[in-house]
Amino acid sequence: MRNIFKIFLSDARRISKNVVAVVVIMGLSIIPSLYAWFNIFSNWDPYGPDSTSNLKIAVVSADKGAEVAGVSVNIGSTVIDTLKGNTTMGWVFTDTVDEAVDGVEDNSYYAALVIPEEFTEDMISFLGGKIENPDIIYYENEKKNAIAPKITAKAKTAVQEQVNAAFVSTLAETIMKVGGSVADADPQTGSVTDAVLDRLNALSDNLRNYISILNSFVSIMSSAESIVETSQVMLPGLDSMVSTGQDTVNTMEGLLIAGDATADSATQMVNYSLDMVNNTLDSVSSVIQNDMNKLKNYEQAVGSGLTSSKAMMPYLGQLFDSAVSGWEGTADDETQVQIQNIRDQLNAIELELNGLTENGTATAGDIDTLENQITGQIAACKQSVTSLKDYYTYTVKPQLDQTMNEMHDSMVTTTAILNGIDADFSDVEYVLRDYQKTLENGKASLNDSLTMAQNLQNGLSDVIADILSLEQDEQYQEIMDIVETDPTMLGNFISSPVNLDTVGIFEIENYGSAMAPFYTILALWVGALILVAIVHVKVEPVEGIDEIKPYQAYFGRYILFFLVGQTQTLITVLGDLFYIHIQCHNPFLFWLAASISSFVFTLFIYSLTVAFGNVGEALAIVVMVIQVAGAGGTFPIQTLPEIYQKIYKYFPFPYGMDAMRETIGGIYQLDYWKNIGTLGIYIIISLVIGLVVAIPFRKLMAKIEQSKENTGIMI
Repeated sequence: MRNIFKIFLSDARRISKNVVAVVVIMGLSIIPSLYAWFNIFSNWDPYGPDSTSNLKIAVVSADKGAEVAGVSVNIGSTVIDTLKGNTTMGWVFTDTVDEAVDGVEDNSYYAALVIPEEFTEDMISFLGGKIENPDIIYYENEKKNAIAPKITAKAKTAVQEQVNAAFVSTLAETIMKVGGSVADADPQTGSVTDAVLDRLNALSDNLRNYISILNSFVSIMSSAESIVETSQVMLPGLDSMVSTGQDTVNTMEGLLIAGDATADSATQMVNYSLDMVNNTLDSVSSVIQNDMNKLKNYEQAVGSGLTSSKAMMPYLGQLFDSAVSGWEGTADDETQVQIQNIRDQLNAIELELNGLTENGTATAGDIDTLENQITGQIAACKQSVTSLKDYYTYTVKPQLDQTMNEMHDSMVTTTAILNGIDADFSDVEYVLRDYQKTLENGKASLNDSLTMAQNLQNGLSDVIADILSLEQDEQYQEIMDIVETDPTMLGNFISSPVNLDTVGIFEIENYGSAMAPFYTILALWVGALILVAIVHVKVEPVEGIDEIKPYQAYFGRYILFFLVGQTQTLITVLGDLFYIHIQCHNPFLFWLAASISSFVFTLFIYSLTVAFGNVGEALAIVVMVIQVAGAGGTFPIQTLPEIYQKIYKYFPFPYGMDAMRETIGGIYQLDYWKNIGTLGIYIIISLVIGLVVAIPFRKLMAKIEQSKENTGIMI
């Protein structure tokens, strides 16, 4: 053990006395850290929006749009508007398709997205029963950068998501607007279901009316058939009937002319009779006043004048009845009441006259009272008769005249029709036969339509019953609550119905922190490689040691390698933590994993060099290349070729990286220590190579070294 430290102390004195050696050792300590830092920093966040937004991708829409349920839709424009608010990529919105494609070809853009003219129309083609899958044309320049196409592929996914969202949202919103219009039709409840039921019930009622109309038409068609058949039988006698009709009409015209004269005479008679009634009432009133005066003077009944007045009253009643008998029945209710009042007044006057003549002992006061009553009734009766006369003159008589005129016009029209009838009934008979065939065909069609309408009515009744049953379902009610919400909100919901809540497990802030284990481990391996390339592993004779044994030389020289390796590790780790500021939950364990990894790497590479000389250095490079490609440092091991999936577990890189990843993302149970323990296995392997395997290769390696020196050009 003493000789081992003597060898180390000798190496330390030689380096300390040589400025160049000190500078070289310092450079060897720093260079690996630079390798790690530059790579970690360059890969800090290449997939983040701050980075990807610098990648220019051209976007252009030539979409002409389309119409859905009366609503103009242009999904291409919707996608463009949405992308304008998307900062994940450096979107460049060009005016023409050629400008976008040319920009990809001349390296102005990494890619281009082109939405064609018929895009929206193809999107909604399923509504017409012919499905056309729309295309978005994606132009990609793979020559410009190997990784860029993989990053810009996010653009394709983003646009596709926007298209799907825009399509579903627009379609759902349009449908909901139509549904909203249906709901608005029911102001009472605002329910789509109720509105639909109202419409269906209305349709059912219309169908029911339609069926009734069809039934009526069928009956009419049957009646028409009977009429046609009857007409065919009656045709031979129609000619004579027309002639008879003409004669009858002519006779009726004569009667109407005579009726006009009769009506004028009747009017004169009514006016005369009513005037006679008024005049007679005046006479009665005069007689009564004279008789009343006599009675007052003599205070006893004279009676002769009253007797003549009383005898005139029945005559007045008959005269009045004669005046109104011809038109009383056609008068309105109010006029008939007035006529009856006049009759009642005449009867009352007669009764009072009778009472006066029978009461021969009346006093002067009684006579005055009776006189006033009778004269008042006579005056009221005269007024009623005058009013009745005016009603007849201005109401009844004009109506009578109008009726006579209308009848006269009808006769003239009837005469013209009869005179204009074509007496050629043979043509009529021919037409009737054709009409009969038409009626038969029409009746068959009507029966078919009636059957279809009845079937439709039955089906509609079933639908209404099903909807009523469905309306009671709780799930259906929940759906309708959604349907009856705001169309825009519902459209947005349907376009993206699921929110993806990401729950981070062992979250890592950025890509650089995630890649720090790989680049740190790689830097430590590179540092060990540079170390064996600069510092000799062969130990020269040391003063104070008579004979240096192989294991003493092995461990004595390795102490220098170990210390330089640990210095490399410390500088690299401190830079990772405090210069680059990688994420790390446990800095100490991060350093410990790096320190043990450096120890394993320096010992392994040192042992290969001790055993195989320069060949060992070459082997170390080969092992590094294999590990860089297939240790799962950049891509998951499962994505690599099968050969790497089989051999990666036999190399130290994965265990050093996994131990560091535990400290960066979070330690899970004993995974950190399992990886550290697995690294310890390579310490044993290294010792076996450096102390055991090296023995049989010493003479061979000596000869190889001698041959290289003899070339004069090889170290």
